[in-house]
Amino acid sequence: MNATNALRTVDMIRRATASVSGHRAAWRELHEAHAAQTLLSYDAGEACEAAQRSTFRSERRLQLAASKLHPWRPLLNRYPTEHHRRNATRNLLEHLADDDVALIKAADIVVIQTSAGKDSVVALHRVVAAARKAGCMHKLRVMHCDLGQAEWPGVRQLARRQAERYGIPFILVQSEGGFLGMVEDRGLWPDSARRLCTAYLKRDPTGPVITKLVEGLGLDRQAVVLNVMGVRGAESRSRARKSRLTLDDRTTSSNRLVLTWNIIHELSESQVWREIADHVLEYHPIYDTGLQRLSCVYCVLAGPDWLVLATRICFALGLPHPDLYTALERQINHSFKQNLTLGGVVAAARMIDALDGPRTWSRGDALRRHLGPSTADAYLAKLAV
Repeated sequence: MNATNALRTVDMIRRATASVSGHRAAWRELHEAHAAQTLLSYDAGEACEAAQRSTFRSERRLQLAASKLHPWRPLLNRYPTEHHRRNATRNLLEHLADDDVALIKAADIVVIQTSAGKDSVVALHRVVAAARKAGCMHKLRVMHCDLGQAEWPGVRQLARRQAERYGIPFILVQSEGGFLGMVEDRGLWPDSARRLCTAYLKRDPTGPVITKLVEGLGLDRQAVVLNVMGVRGAESRSRARKSRLTLDDRTTSSNRLVLTWNIIHELSESQVWREIADHVLEYHPIYDTGLQRLSCVYCVLAGPDWLVLATRICFALGLPHPDLYTALERQINHSFKQNLTLGGVVAAARMIDALDGPRTWSRGDALRRHLGPSTADAYLAKLAV
């Protein structure tokens, strides 16, 4: 399959679908305008004239929508319904995801979103391997969204080092106030139904950056942007339903076609750690403590056991997060999670520390748990070199 032609087809289907939606909306508007004019036709005066003007405007919008729809008629005859068009797009993108080298060759820029976590660094390594085969290392950029005090120490620095290992330009995106500032302004913590931390601190700030990157290319055609995410299907049911390559309708426009590339979607957690060991990829030491994800220190999606462990790790590292978060919880008078306060979490962590002693760990413990002591020792020796 020719990747460039496939991507052009994907965009043609997208534009055709948008034209159909616009045409339908124009028909509805015209129908409503005609109905309003009929109701007012028995009354003289300004109301009737306003209804006539509205009908005229709706007719013009319908003509414009019809003119935009006309070029896509042949394509719509082939894919007559939205279901057909959606399936056609999905099939094309699945075929493209099978050949990562051809995909990178067809792209104009590849943005690798990184949290500096284990999944992100493996995704970064895989993209680099494909880009080297394609001879397209110059297309790569690494982007990290800094969440401020909410993150574990050293995350931003690690993300930069991971990019510098391959000589890739590093882009740091920061939102004013960070996570804690957002919560203080809203007076509410995010939750699973309203993940504003993802939208406000990660998704929204990346759009303007991609816009500037595309403008910097200076192309006289639509640019193809690959937005790489370290998302794995094994992490949750919702992520399992995601595809390896999808069209980002929210960010795509007339001058850029943006595709979300979940390049490690099929990997298990053990496979991720195997790639980290085999390629000596630097990972954050927080994984050695027993935490399985490099999320915020206190993640709104985490369960009670995770939050208690995170608090004990803060105690061991001398971090101020327990005091900062519990003070904010009292200030806004809103529980961190439904039926669970951080004040209660901190009290439980103190009780466990009093009974069992402070939490301890050693560098390489994450690899020891997943791959065994010999693999961890070999990794640490290579990492030191």
